[in-house]
Parts: sequence; C-alpha cells; structure tokens
Amino acid sequence: MIRKGKYAIHNGSEYSFSLLEDKSIRLISNKHADLSQGFKHLDENIYIKNVSVEEVDLFKINSKAIYKGEVFPASEERRT
Repeated sequence: MIRKGKYAIHNGSEYSFSLLEDKSIRLISNKHADLSQGFKHLDENIYIKNVSVEEVDLFKINSKAIYKGEVFPASEERRT
C-alpha cells in the first residue's frame, strides 16, 4: 500500500485527519479498539475523535518513485 496525504500522531498512534472550521483536528480511524481511546463510532468502519492541534504532531506523506533515474509521484494501480 502506498501512503499519501495528511497524518497525525496522537498518543503514539498514527491517524489520517481533517482540519475543522474551528482549527481543531478530527482524527479518523478504522479500528474498533480506538473506542477505548475516546473515539466515537461514526459509520460502518469509521471512528472519529476531535482534538486540539496542540495534542498532535502533524505531517504529510508524498510518496515518490524512481524509474530509470527519473522521480515520479507514486500511486497504486487501480483497475476499473
């Protein structure tokens, strides 16, 4: 799996996130076990928790690939 996007570290775990209008962070998880970490069940396999930006370390991943000496953005092949 090639990772790409915005991520946050909260209490030693990594989550994708979105920035809310009030500048807080919404952590997004697919792990039922995160309910014990204060996450709330949102949808079938989605759990969320709103935290302040001071509670997390934010970072961004942009995967790259080198092919024949050239650098390209990396992505997964998708078949339709």
